[in-house]
Amino acid sequence: MIVRDNQGQPGSVGERRMELKKPVALLFGDSHTYAIQRAIEKRQGKGLPVSVTAYRLAKMKAGKKQGDTSLEEFVEIIRKLTPDDLVLSLIGGNQHAVFSTIQHPQRFDFFDPEGRVGVERDVPVIPYRTLANVFEKGIRNGDGKSLAALRNATRARVVHVVPPPPKKDNAFIHRFHETHFANEGIASLGVSSPGLRLKFWNLQTSLLEKVCAELGVEVLLPPPGAIDAKGFLATDYYANDATHANFAYGELVLREIENRYLSARSNCAAQL
Repeated sequence: MIVRDNQGQPGSVGERRMELKKPVALLFGDSHTYAIQRAIEKRQGKGLPVSVTAYRLAKMKAGKKQGDTSLEEFVEIIRKLTPDDLVLSLIGGNQHAVFSTIQHPQRFDFFDPEGRVGVERDVPVIPYRTLANVFEKGIRNGDGKSLAALRNATRARVVHVVPPPPKKDNAFIHRFHETHFANEGIASLGVSSPGLRLKFWNLQTSLLEKVCAELGVEVLLPPPGAIDAKGFLATDYYANDATHANFAYGELVLREIENRYLSARSNCAAQL
C-alpha cells in the first residue's frame, strides 16, 4: 500500500492508492463448459482479454476422451485460492433433458407449482412432489456431492452456473439430437412437448438453488438476453444438438460473470 498526502508525498493521510491483486476466476464443469471454452477461444483469437480459465471434466464417452481435468485435480487447484478469488461450477446440467427430451410412450404431464407453464389436456398428471423427490435424490447423490467438494476445498467464492433452458423448436431437436438420444429411440418416439421440457428445467433449477443454498454456494441464472419471452433458449444461441448452447451464449455468460463478480473489486480500486 502507498499512502500519499495532497502534495503527493508518502506517509500522510491524503490520496490513497492500493495495488490490488487481480482476482483469479476458475470454472469447472461438464459438457456445458464447452460453450465457455469456445467463447474464450474466440476472445483469444481476437486478442481480447480473458478473465476466466475454464476446465472441462475429463471422462470417456463413446470410446473417446473428453475434457481435460478430473474433479480431484480441480479440487487441488483451488485449494490455494483466497477469499477474493472465484470458483465457478458448470457441473452436470442435463438431468432435465434426460427425463424429458424423448416423448415417453405414455404421454404425461405435471403441475408447475408457480403456474408458469400449463398442463396438457387428456394425459395422466404425475404429482409434482413425486418427480421432485426423484430429482432431488439424484442431484444430492450426484452434482450435490461434487459441489460440496468444491465448497469444502477452497476459501474462494463459489458460484454454480445454471445450464441454459431447453430449446423450444422440436424440429431442430429432432434433426440435431446427440447419439445418446438416437440410441434411446428419439427418431421413432419423437420429441416431447416444449412445455413439459421447460417444466423439467424449472424443477431442476429450483432444486439446484435449494441444494446450493444449503452448501453456501451462490447461483448464477442464464443471461436474460439469451432467453425468449416464454423462457426458452433464444434461437440465436442454439448449438447444433438437442441441449447445448453455442459460443455466443458462452460469451454472454462470461460477461455476466465479469459484471457480477469481477468488476466490483476493480471498481473499488479505481475509487481509492
